[in-house]
Amino acid sequence: MKRFKVGVAGLRFGQFLVRTLAHLDCAQLVAVADRNPNIAEGLDTYAARYGARAYRSSDDMFANEALDAVVIATAPSSRADIIEGAAARGLAMFVEKPWASNPSHAAQLADTCRRHGATVMLGFSFRFHPAIVRLRDLMDGELGEGWMLNGEYVFDYLPPEDGWFWDPDNGNGMFNENSCHLFDAVCYLMGKPVSVMAEAAQFAGRPAEEAAAITLRFESGAIAALTVGGYGANAHWDFPRIDITSEHGQARLRGRHHMWDSLTWATRSGDTVSTFAQPPEILGTTRYTQAFSHFFECLSKGEQPSASVEDGMLSVAIADAVTKSARSGSKVLLDTA
Repeated sequence: MKRFKVGVAGLRFGQFLVRTLAHLDCAQLVAVADRNPNIAEGLDTYAARYGARAYRSSDDMFANEALDAVVIATAPSSRADIIEGAAARGLAMFVEKPWASNPSHAAQLADTCRRHGATVMLGFSFRFHPAIVRLRDLMDGELGEGWMLNGEYVFDYLPPEDGWFWDPDNGNGMFNENSCHLFDAVCYLMGKPVSVMAEAAQFAGRPAEEAAAITLRFESGAIAALTVGGYGANAHWDFPRIDITSEHGQARLRGRHHMWDSLTWATRSGDTVSTFAQPPEILGTTRYTQAFSHFFECLSKGEQPSASVEDGMLSVAIADAVTKSARSGSKVLLDTA
């Protein structure tokens, strides 16, 4: 596979993505960009550690580097110009979740990508871990389509109340910024949802709801119940989890610290439980390694990656519907056109 020249825009969470890229043979990190003055003083030293060059803006990085792709890890409110600049130059984009702050913003960014015919992948890492890929294959085969799903993504994570995470025009809270990982994984397994109902909790004094219990119905008629939020205990690292009852059997997907690491399943006609295990974060592998590998494989083949702009828009729509349902007490229908 060709070795792709990559730049990274945004070095808050982006530093984790840089470490992941550094272990991939198919990627060459050549530049990083961040406009945050709090890290600017050490930016050159940081970039040099990876054999890259440092820039104070993505525009400067685009103008001075011959990139094949850019990883966009800035907060949602600052992405429009970066996506426009990358798309106009024909750069493939790996965009960290969430795709946008709200459905209107999501549509605006999607229009930019479509106008330029851009190659874009969302950073939904969950769907690429080997255990969930194995489950998806089983649901296409011996287990059959999903009928019922129960999922949980709850851990110790409540950012300060004055941060961008809670800003309605930026991260837009727990469900949009964080729970979207589970939303995407559930849709990957169950298909497109058509309605959402939710109850939400706000016990810790943050500006918006911090956790929710959610039900979804899908186009197929399948149903799901999810619990999400930031009320977990730090000592518990056994998250996320998914239990599925399917047409022909049952499966249990288990995680450890944001990474699916084991799967058990059985068919109704059988009398044994099968197991698949994938230990997390070993030998330089992070929870983003498989997602990046998929991204660069698609670039080498000239294909659009899975975890598309449409998937990003759907997760934003689900998060928006969770908040609306919790506040109104009513079911929210999703536009599935």
